[in-house]
Amino acid sequence: MRPVSDSFLLTMAEISAGLVGLFLVGVLFYVETGFHRAAGREVVEPYIRAATAIVLVLYAIPIGLSLTLVALEPIWSRVLFALLSILLVAVNIQTVIHLRGLVKAGTSAVVVTNEIVSTLAVIPLLLTPWVLGGLEPTREDLTWSILLAFALGFLSIGALVLSTFDIAQLEVTNQPGAEE
Repeated sequence: MRPVSDSFLLTMAEISAGLVGLFLVGVLFYVETGFHRAAGREVVEPYIRAATAIVLVLYAIPIGLSLTLVALEPIWSRVLFALLSILLVAVNIQTVIHLRGLVKAGTSAVVVTNEIVSTLAVIPLLLTPWVLGGLEPTREDLTWSILLAFALGFLSIGALVLSTFDIAQLEVTNQPGAEE
């Protein structure tokens, strides 16, 4: 890989932070309007919460790693990456657990496909820097995880947005008097 400049890393952090902000606004609007009237709230809410957590952790990687690679000694980037890796595994497990309820409720293949792809992609995201750089991955090694986390975060946002249409359909079909 070519040398990774500070400007590239800072741009990745800026773009990721902007996407997180827009994502949070969207989630807050959905939560405010959707959860108050959702017929399947007990199934939908835990999944949306878990999916939101995983997106935030995915974007914490490009934001946090990019900033630490620019401003701090390399050891701090490695420590941060290790901590975020543990957190990512934990929220990934939580998301998969809550996905079961949505699958039983009849969610679309978009959500299930995203979870399968994202769960499988977490493995190279977490291992690539350590495989390439050993116990002391360089900024170039860590950049692979930054790019993968950015892509997975973007994919997860897209799937979460598309899943809201499925959730809206679930609400309509669970309404009293709805045609089946």
